[in-house]
Amino acid sequence: MRQNLFIQSVAIMTVALMLLLAGVVRLCALNLGRLIDTLGRNVQMTVYLSDGVSPQRAKQIADALRRLPGVQQVHSVDEREAYDRLRRALGDHGDLLDGVEEGLLPRSIEVTFRSGVSDVLRVHPLYTRLRATEGVEDVELMSDWVRRLLQAQQLVRTVGWTLGLLLGLSCIYLVGATIRLGIHARRDEIEVLKLVGATNLYIEAPFLLEGLVQGLLGAALATLGLLGLYRLGLPWAQGTLRDLLGDVPLGFLPAGEVVAAIAGAGLLGLVGSGLAVSRHVRL
Repeated sequence: MRQNLFIQSVAIMTVALMLLLAGVVRLCALNLGRLIDTLGRNVQMTVYLSDGVSPQRAKQIADALRRLPGVQQVHSVDEREAYDRLRRALGDHGDLLDGVEEGLLPRSIEVTFRSGVSDVLRVHPLYTRLRATEGVEDVELMSDWVRRLLQAQQLVRTVGWTLGLLLGLSCIYLVGATIRLGIHARRDEIEVLKLVGATNLYIEAPFLLEGLVQGLLGAALATLGLLGLYRLGLPWAQGTLRDLLGDVPLGFLPAGEVVAAIAGAGLLGLVGSGLAVSRHVRL
């Protein structure tokens, strides 16, 4: 590898760039999921109760909602919990609520439905009747922009899997091409080794290790590059989201995923080199 430093460097950097692209997509999908979880992925309908509604009436409405078909969970949110949620959402700007009474925010009931039920409810007469029920101020289904975020997350996941497959095949091809160049440059040495009785494994081992090292180094560089991009973009992303939604728990890829990705890249390099030597060394 030292004797062909330029070719090796180009191969490793190319592998790193491809894996970096896959890492960016994965990181975006992961933090998009965290954003959706923060907004309340499962709360598909919120029933806001009128001011002064009695606890008994609120319980009657919650019990009636639990009996609806397709309901998975009903959660009552009192004024204190609503106030605490708003303060947490404001993050560093939570002091804006200083002096504000906890009872200012309305009580509400959050309802989670099975998949697809909330879409049917949107056009069902029950939705209209619920809005006119005594003690109910308003009823809000999952907002369209949250639904778009869920669709965007699914799209990013699909793109990520497709891109990962294509980049994996590209890494195998690239490593294999580099190994083939090395085999071609050392064809005379390989012939001499065969003449003196060297086994295929003895000849192949350095090339297999070369492919493994290319994959591991490429993944390590991609991880460092992704971490650098994350550190650079995190303050901007957090500042933008804080102004819109409050504090959102953005984060880097879990350590387990990083280790698995590096090991997988090494395996891809090993596969690429194995395919190359199996065709050009075992003659």
